Amino acid sequence: MLNRIVKRYRLIPIPAKASLWFVVCSVIQNGCKFLSMPFLVRLLSTEEYGVYSVFLSWTSILSIFATLNLHAGVCNNAMHKYPERRNEYISASQSLAIMVTTVIFILYLPLSRLMDREILGLEHGLVLLIFLQLFFTEGFQLWTTRQRYEYKYVPLLIYTALLSLSYTTIPLVAALFTPADRRLIAVIGTGVAIQVLFGCGFILYNYIKSRQFFIWEFWHYSLQFNLPLIPHYLSNVILGQADRVMIKKYIGASEAGIYNLVYTVSLAASIITGAINNAIIPYTYERMKKCSYVDLRALANILLAFIGGVVMILSALAPEIIQIIATDEYYDAIRLVPVIAMSVYFIFLYSLFANIEFYFEANHFIAIASATAAFANIILNLLFIPKYGYYAAGYTTLFCYMLLSVAHCLFMRSVCNWKIGVASIYDGKTILAISTVVVISAAGMVFACDHPLIRYLLVAIIGIVCWLKRKLLTKIMSSLKKDISQQED
Repeated sequence: MLNRIVKRYRLIPIPAKASLWFVVCSVIQNGCKFLSMPFLVRLLSTEEYGVYSVFLSWTSILSIFATLNLHAGVCNNAMHKYPERRNEYISASQSLAIMVTTVIFILYLPLSRLMDREILGLEHGLVLLIFLQLFFTEGFQLWTTRQRYEYKYVPLLIYTALLSLSYTTIPLVAALFTPADRRLIAVIGTGVAIQVLFGCGFILYNYIKSRQFFIWEFWHYSLQFNLPLIPHYLSNVILGQADRVMIKKYIGASEAGIYNLVYTVSLAASIITGAINNAIIPYTYERMKKCSYVDLRALANILLAFIGGVVMILSALAPEIIQIIATDEYYDAIRLVPVIAMSVYFIFLYSLFANIEFYFEANHFIAIASATAAFANIILNLLFIPKYGYYAAGYTTLFCYMLLSVAHCLFMRSVCNWKIGVASIYDGKTILAISTVVVISAAGMVFACDHPLIRYLLVAIIGIVCWLKRKLLTKIMSSLKKDISQQED
């Protein structure tokens, strides 16, 4: 039995193996964070956990400006554009990221008191730790992107596991041996120290591979490619992070901590949706080249129904999950889980539309849609968080992801009409029907939190449907595996 499994595994093409292990890397990263939450919320007060969540949010937001997200789309393009000069490109890119971070830090210093108090809402020492981390993280991110591009999954898996386990366990151990009033700084400080140590090692490694600190050709290419995409990257981060910052500012750190935990639990399904989206991108491109739009419609309908089922199961089990993970202080927010979990469905839905836009290189449409949703999120949060508290943030987040889905749908239809004379790649009526069922079911879970029998019945129904449709699901997975394998040719 074991020998048969090993033989079948060895016959799998490298791209398919890499895709599998990249999913494992993603699960390790997110899984470690998720599993550390029960310990973290018990070691820190709700207020301290709120400050911790805001620290992470500002780290994500400031990284867009400080590193220009150089490890994102431009790096993949450069790997293709400069196949013989990848070492030089990685080395020069991390130099550019360090230089930009230095400039941003210098601009921050004279305004630090104002920014710390009025904008960031963090102590000066914590902001300095953010910049310290940003100085060293891009080297590892660039290395990671190259490993993914070259299908080198073994080293990526090893270092991802080491970093994830270290980043989640060592801060918890440090907090256990620290007085209660210093645990927050122990958790943040040790976490930053681990990021710096790993980052420093990869920066040195990248420089040793190529002793090129500055190459204008690469700097110009990276800036020209990524600067126009900054609004898009920033908008995505704002949609995911700005609500916690605004809750702390207008309501309090304790409420930000409660919302952060519920938000993290609600988006647990995004681990699955992200992996599925990464797997179907080559499939989508292959079908677009062959004009096999019927296959894409069928795949989209099945996947949306599957993701909708996952969202409904997560919503139905929300009270039990929160009871296991968190303490009583967080339980009042359980009715937000179905609301935010619906966002996972609409994130996946807009990704289906965006994949078609990316295929036709309609990047300007993607940036416009993201910026519009992010702007709407900020305005709605400003209007409703001071009045209705952190519950408002969950509903504004859902609304903005629904808006993002509609915007991408309209832009996709426009691009398809223009490029191939087809109104839409996907089946709009079926998608609308599935989306309606998901929204109504999840909304029902908001009111059924105190009625476990109803919630368990829904889970049972979804399980029965999945069992009855198991052959169809297996067929789709086999088709996806075949298309991934063909990428090697």
